[in-house]
Amino acid sequence: MKWLFFLLVIVNVTVFGWYSVSSKQPTMDSDPIYAPPVSRKILTLNELPIAAEETKQTAKEVQFKSVEQELREITNAFEQVSSVNSGQFFCPRIEFEKEQDKTTFLPQIDTLGWPYKESTIEGEREKYWLYISAPSTRAQATRIVNALKVRGIDSFIINRGEMKNRISLGLYSVSITAERERSRISELSGYDVKVYRHLRKVPISVVQITDGIIESEWKAFTNQINFGKMMIKLEKNPC
Repeated sequence: MKWLFFLLVIVNVTVFGWYSVSSKQPTMDSDPIYAPPVSRKILTLNELPIAAEETKQTAKEVQFKSVEQELREITNAFEQVSSVNSGQFFCPRIEFEKEQDKTTFLPQIDTLGWPYKESTIEGEREKYWLYISAPSTRAQATRIVNALKVRGIDSFIINRGEMKNRISLGLYSVSITAERERSRISELSGYDVKVYRHLRKVPISVVQITDGIIESEWKAFTNQINFGKMMIKLEKNPC
């Protein structure tokens, strides 16, 4: 029985010694291991600059989309304003110096069915009088008129006031027309033709469109009118 007792003692000593040694060894805390999600790509050090470039490109794309959106909003706002302006209604006013011009003009308005009202006012208009300076005597003025008549130029002699014996060559309402006639008569006759510019009160017939029309209708109407020698003033007034 002694050998059994010694065997138990040795086993206990051995177990106790091993337990004492293992308990004295320092324990090392292990850091938690991080692993990216399966859906995330694992990048090496060599791939880091590429990732940064992709991030930078993404930022540029975001900025571009923002600018593109702003431009789209500005364009939409401009189109809205344009559509409003294009739909604006106008009530044009037309002034005639010559009754003949009004007689030619009105039937075309009647054809379109635009309602209007007529009135007459007195206004001032620029006029351009062409003349040849008065010679020393009435006889000389008569010879000038006869010479002009031979060349097909109408004229007459002023008989009174400060303009006595001047040779009148006509009154014009448009400066370009007056200048053209001045040059033509001067070349044909050899005389120095002058232009007297002044304001003259004249009766004016007014036609006022009473119902609004849009700009496209007004443009289509004016494009088919031959204003040539008409003495007309057009005003595209808002209603």
